[in-house]
Amino acid sequence: MGMATRLRLRPSGRGLRPSGRAASATDPVAQALLALFGAPEVAPTLISEQLLERVPVQRLQESVDLLRERHGELRSVRRQKDLHLLLFATGSELVWARLDESGRLATFVTGPGALTARLAARTTVPVPRAAAPAPAPVVVPHAVPMPAAVGEVTPPVAVAAVPAVPAGPKPAAVLRLQRIVLAYAAATVAELTFPWLTGSATGWLLILAQTPAFAWYVLRTAPSWALPPWFRSLPLAPVVVAVLAFGHVLGAGLGWGLPGLPELGLFVGVVGLAAWTWRRCRPVPGAPTAHPLQLRSPLRGGTFVCTEAGGPAVNRHAEASLSPGGDRAGRYAADLVQLGEGPQWRGRRALGLAPATNERYAVYGHPVVSPVDGVVLAAVDGLPDHPPLASTANHPDGNHVRIGTDRGVVVLSGLREDSVQVRRGQRVAIGTPLGSVGNSAAGPEPALRLRAESSVGLGLPFRLAEARGGLYRGRRWAIGD
Repeated sequence: MGMATRLRLRPSGRGLRPSGRAASATDPVAQALLALFGAPEVAPTLISEQLLERVPVQRLQESVDLLRERHGELRSVRRQKDLHLLLFATGSELVWARLDESGRLATFVTGPGALTARLAARTTVPVPRAAAPAPAPVVVPHAVPMPAAVGEVTPPVAVAAVPAVPAGPKPAAVLRLQRIVLAYAAATVAELTFPWLTGSATGWLLILAQTPAFAWYVLRTAPSWALPPWFRSLPLAPVVVAVLAFGHVLGAGLGWGLPGLPELGLFVGVVGLAAWTWRRCRPVPGAPTAHPLQLRSPLRGGTFVCTEAGGPAVNRHAEASLSPGGDRAGRYAADLVQLGEGPQWRGRRALGLAPATNERYAVYGHPVVSPVDGVVLAAVDGLPDHPPLASTANHPDGNHVRIGTDRGVVVLSGLREDSVQVRRGQRVAIGTPLGSVGNSAAGPEPALRLRAESSVGLGLPFRLAEARGGLYRGRRWAIGD
């Protein structure tokens, strides 16, 4: 490979100059930004070939024009550590930019996305060139709160995608899930045994009274979507066995005296646990005027279930929102997965309890459509899908789409890399294809995270028209194409 010739970038507009100590005339990034924003049209010679392959010149031109329309003419560029500040006539924008070996722009990120890109660059382990090629830049519009005018468009920007490092699931996470399943199975076995060990008819009655509370608790909190369908009928077995045990009570001639401490303790413990869980399963009360948004299901053509939804007892998003400094926008968020069909899947959401690859989850790659009519406020794409149980906190929403409506913003997160089909400023209707489900968000496995929030970033409750009642963990619904 021959040595590439380094291009000298000169601003074509007057009055454009780098400013600040670091942003001197010798700063190639500042010179490149001045040349890009100073010219009336984007010159392809300023952009690297890799970026042009992913982002057409027309889209780059739209980005530059929209920034100039918003803030006016570019006056100067100021270096701020590893970022650059574009100073316009009526405003400023942060930029994270990098050049290739030829001195051409290989990637640039504007707005709040510049900080995220900088963090990703700092936390990414460099890959030797002999081991892997450099990642190709992709278009990623930065996400911002709902603007005052719904039609306002923020320009798309480019960020270098971080390649996913192949890794298996964490053994500790898999063992934790297995222990949870075994704990529910052991509790069920104990429930099947207690009715035959009671010493009085009153004790049997207390055991019988607590079995519905036990069945409700298991059905509401256990990860039933990860197990075969027969697991959902398992918690009902103690109810049947307790009724059948009445014949043993009569045959043994047990009286209706005071119950023993084991029976009384079991009744108080199970009923109290179920009552406490029921209270914490209810969604966190919102403002009196925050009526639930009515949405259509963003997933169609199958059977779907909520793995995280409801109150803090059954929703990790709601629990995190109540902690100090928690994200209040996700207070009513829900994770949606698909249950596979056919003898191979047996009604489970994955081929196995905790598979190590995304392709073994039924929802992975499933099309996602718009649940509302509105305007796309952000369409982020290009972030890699991480392996199951290997979540990253660098990009909590991953690839996502934000849709503005007259009542708030609907966010669909965790989309598959390179699957987003809409762009910022586009109007969408219910059923418009948005992308497909991936595993790019901060979560343990492939799932579609759905949430609604206000213009100031507070979570809003919502309901799905196809799912009867409110959303909670274990809620299922089937819908055709």
